[in-house]
Amino acid sequence: MSAILTADNKYEFLKGGGEMGQLIREYPWASTELGSPEQWPQSLKTTLSILIQSKFPMFLWWGPELICFYNDAYRPSLGNEGKHPLILGIRAIEAWPEIWDYIKPLIDQVLSGGEAVFNEDLLLPIYRNGEMENVYWTFSYSPVIDESGKPGGVFVTCTETTQKIKLIDNLVTSEQRFQTLVREATVGIIALTGNDWKVEIVNAAYTRLVHRRVDQLLNHPLFEIIPEAEPHFRPILEKVMSSGEPFYLYEHPYFFYEDGVKKDGYLNLVYQPYQELNGTEKGIMVLCQDVTEQVGARMVIEAALEQMRLSKEAAKLGTFDLDLLKGTMEWDKRCRTLFGISHDDEVTYEKDFVTGLHSDDRDRILDIIDKLFVRSLSNGDYDVEYRTVGVEDQQLRWIRAKGKVYFDRQDNPTRFIGSVLDITQEKLEEFRKNDFVGIVSHELKTPLTSLSSILQLAEIRLGKQQDEFMAEAIHKALRQVRKMNNMITGFLNLSRFQSGKIHLDTICFSLGELITEAIEQVKFTTDTEIIYVPGIDLLVSADKDKIESVIINLLTNAIKYSPRGKKITITAQRKGNDAMICVIDKGFGISKDDLDNIFERYYRVENYRTKHIPGFGIGLYLSAEIVKMHLGKIWASSEKEVGSTFYFTLPLSNPDPA
Repeated sequence: MSAILTADNKYEFLKGGGEMGQLIREYPWASTELGSPEQWPQSLKTTLSILIQSKFPMFLWWGPELICFYNDAYRPSLGNEGKHPLILGIRAIEAWPEIWDYIKPLIDQVLSGGEAVFNEDLLLPIYRNGEMENVYWTFSYSPVIDESGKPGGVFVTCTETTQKIKLIDNLVTSEQRFQTLVREATVGIIALTGNDWKVEIVNAAYTRLVHRRVDQLLNHPLFEIIPEAEPHFRPILEKVMSSGEPFYLYEHPYFFYEDGVKKDGYLNLVYQPYQELNGTEKGIMVLCQDVTEQVGARMVIEAALEQMRLSKEAAKLGTFDLDLLKGTMEWDKRCRTLFGISHDDEVTYEKDFVTGLHSDDRDRILDIIDKLFVRSLSNGDYDVEYRTVGVEDQQLRWIRAKGKVYFDRQDNPTRFIGSVLDITQEKLEEFRKNDFVGIVSHELKTPLTSLSSILQLAEIRLGKQQDEFMAEAIHKALRQVRKMNNMITGFLNLSRFQSGKIHLDTICFSLGELITEAIEQVKFTTDTEIIYVPGIDLLVSADKDKIESVIINLLTNAIKYSPRGKKITITAQRKGNDAMICVIDKGFGISKDDLDNIFERYYRVENYRTKHIPGFGIGLYLSAEIVKMHLGKIWASSEKEVGSTFYFTLPLSNPDPA
């Protein structure tokens, strides 16, 4: 039970849903091409949230492999000893082999941008209850538009109408059986005769639709009992009677009054003319199916998708979709603009994307993407900044791109989708600020170096005298100069980093040896005990000096934010194909709000305990950027009054070949 509650809390969009909600939450999605639910696109999350909560039968095929989802209301149509729950999470072709030749073209029509599909009372035999059964369906296939603006899946709203078809067939052979089946039918049925459309037959399902009793309707003119329906439905009845042909209405709005209160909804209607047994009097049988919930669910989805479209346009986001199986690439209009392309012709990865990258950024971005497509080196997440030079307009732009690579079950990349945002103005402003910081910091370096030299010389000369006060004063002054020098160095490093002047000098080295060296450096500045818990020796390919600065920064932070006398622990262990380094302190902890922001530039934890601790919020930001440059991750966990743990990972030089 606790596992279910945890899943509910973690995946709010999968909350509830009865049996199928629980099965979907407990399914091992991380091992499929869809990945863990928190990585799913918002369009899939929204659709599933509506699907599992709905009491109307719904089914969803998602992604290139058409992965199957369905809800509790759909579950009875699968019968027993058949497909349930085996088809959850598998491909459509594996779930529906017996009808695949029929439904595959319909699915392709929807996914290719064609019209939605609707079929009523269609015979599609399926395997259930231990055998093949003839099953009739009324269903609609509609596209679910994903974040790329293209159909990402097929949304199925359906009702099994097998019982209704059997009912209609049996009407021909037995009046008595007709009466019995009508009364027991789950769809609303009413038979009307004469010029005043008197109710000859009505079932309980119909009375529930209009909130009237059988005795109120039976043998009474329909429009005397429900006068508000006459303007809408009398013309239809007269048309069907005069033509002698059946008439169909789908998702037709209707309303009625109950105790003076207006109630409305949507119906699927079949108007079927019939002749009495004596052949002298005609009437019309009306079959009514309430599809109010189905229509409402579709409207919610359409509104959500429209809202997402408007949000994308308001944010001026461009989108891209690289299908690695088909070898095609789709760019929307905004994405084309950001690469300086005005035409609507087909774009390609090599001709348009690679050519459009600034020459100074091209190798870096292509290297990131190459590693992104290797499952052992990446989780598929893409978040980069680069420059483009317009193919047609030659305009320089700064772009931020975020996306995701999806893999199949064999860890082969299949799709790369994402969005791009113009950050040119923000970058130019940032460069101006960084240039200013760099110039000021550089100018401060020279007088500070001179001041440090003078103080050191004075300290040496005073050492020969017995003026303890002056010696202590100069010692304190030197310590403040060193602090100021460290801060200025941090600002200079920040300026160089933001200007792209920091590069990686990658070598293969022992992580354990580097940690030991970093600890020795930190020990010169503190009396805090640092405990290193070595594991197996791990080899990484990285910039040794920059990774050392990350470790020193984390150790220094742990010391600054821990009470005097508390120990600091550092560990290194293998985590899959990565090395994971942990720095653990027993300090006063970090609040949840601060924890979400501590790796942002210039961010500092502000409280009564930190106001006397020096720093400008640069160290953790630079550390995070260095780790990202190495395609690693950095994060932290903390508990108030217990302590904090900072983690970062680096790809191993010798990843597991499996």
